[in-house]
Amino acid sequence: MKEMIARVVQGDRLVPVDVLYPPGMIATAMELTALKFVSDAPVLGRYILDAPLITPQDAAEYYFPDLPF
Repeated sequence: MKEMIARVVQGDRLVPVDVLYPPGMIATAMELTALKFVSDAPVLGRYILDAPLITPQDAAEYYFPDLPF
């Protein structure tokens, strides 16, 4: 993830923007998928998670080179 944000910060024409999708959001998707198979919980439908669009104007705010992901 940090490599893609770095490319946005640098103004890479191949990566003009990025979308933030942190591990916490992945955990939500995994939990809902597991619930579908181990319970009778209704998990069908659309789930829209707030994933901000990272643009060259704000990419530096999201760039943390020391993060492991």
